[in-house]
Amino acid sequence: MGEKITFAVAAIGTLGFGTGVVFFRDAFRAAVSLIGALLSVALLFIALLAPFAAAVQVIVYAGAIVVMFLFVIAYLGGHREITTFDRLDRWQVIGWLGVMGLGALGAVAVLDSTAGPGWAAPAATGTGSPAAIGDAFLSGHLLAFEVTSLVLLVAAVGAVILAKGAVQREGGR
Repeated sequence: MGEKITFAVAAIGTLGFGTGVVFFRDAFRAAVSLIGALLSVALLFIALLAPFAAAVQVIVYAGAIVVMFLFVIAYLGGHREITTFDRLDRWQVIGWLGVMGLGALGAVAVLDSTAGPGWAAPAATGTGSPAAIGDAFLSGHLLAFEVTSLVLLVAAVGAVILAKGAVQREGGR
């Protein structure tokens, strides 16, 4: 029963944060909402007994790629000074409660998935092991893996070029 509750809450969190990514007008808020969505997906992976995929989700996507997005937003000056009433201020408490609830649920899911009394390890099929995932990346999906890395490199270089142009237009170096 606990697995179903964890899965349902993580799925609702993923959908909620994903909606925030799409509908927030402020790029910084959308990026922070993307972090929430990716962490909720990592919680889904934990609920599905895929801890390696959850770790990769947090380290690679929620860590590295979203940090790159935030650097691009900082380079391009994506934040603006809010001079009018902020419509999201009234929802701030609910947002923090949701984040703390997802964190507590993630901690319970991680602690519940570790070896303890009454816990039985799933049958080792080799499908989700790090060796099987690495073998899949480097054999069957090598082209897609390399194209993805090339696209990320082009995005990073493009962000730096755009930022340099924006700084020069404003009279900077």
